[in-house]
Amino acid sequence: MNFTDHDEMDRRMKRRRRRQQSDVFWNFLTVITLLASVGLVGVLLMIYSNPFISINPFPPPTMPVLVIIPTSTATPVVLPPTWTPTVGATQTPEPVTATPIILPSETDAAITAYPTAAGNSLYTFGVQAAPSAVNSSTFKPSTGCAWQGIAGQVLDLQGRHLVNIGIQLKGTYNGKTISTQSISGTHTQYGDSGYEFPLGTTPISSSGLLSIQLIDQSGLPLSEQVIFDTFDTCDKNLVLINFRQVK
Repeated sequence: MNFTDHDEMDRRMKRRRRRQQSDVFWNFLTVITLLASVGLVGVLLMIYSNPFISINPFPPPTMPVLVIIPTSTATPVVLPPTWTPTVGATQTPEPVTATPIILPSETDAAITAYPTAAGNSLYTFGVQAAPSAVNSSTFKPSTGCAWQGIAGQVLDLQGRHLVNIGIQLKGTYNGKTISTQSISGTHTQYGDSGYEFPLGTTPISSSGLLSIQLIDQSGLPLSEQVIFDTFDTCDKNLVLINFRQVK
């Protein structure tokens, strides 16, 4: 082998060595590219399955907090407990001491009783006697003729006074609509269970325009409606209507 052949062989070996080094570099770069591709695919799959993951550079906007409004539920109206009459007189053995019961006298003006659709048998209370019109000065001396109203008592089966019984007055008086309530025991000049409804300062006449009725604490009727008249004279400016328990 001459010198020329030796140089040629040396050049070939150098070219082979450079080619091998180049192949190693490209092989390494290929492996890195494949690994990077696999990693990228993995990251894309993770982001696809959970867009809110921390590695997502473009996460979707955060939705506002959902405000849960409670469902509206109607609250039932709780009615007062079952009404129990309160006996005005003391619970002592007979005889019972009580304010005398007001009964219409023979000289009192009798008032026409207007029948209603329901009978007394449907209710706990009924009218003790026919309504009567008297002079208010008997019970209210200071009023004279400058007053007109309705009053009376509420009694139990034994004739004892019952207080805190609801009383409702309705109708038309002097061209105005009336709807008002009171309870027994508020005007004891008519007895321990006395009640009163002032109407006006001048007696006027009306026929069948006013009614009075006992009611319980829920507004349910305890008696029938008693329809009565009023008069335009001073000696009949107070209408007395007494109620008594019938069952």
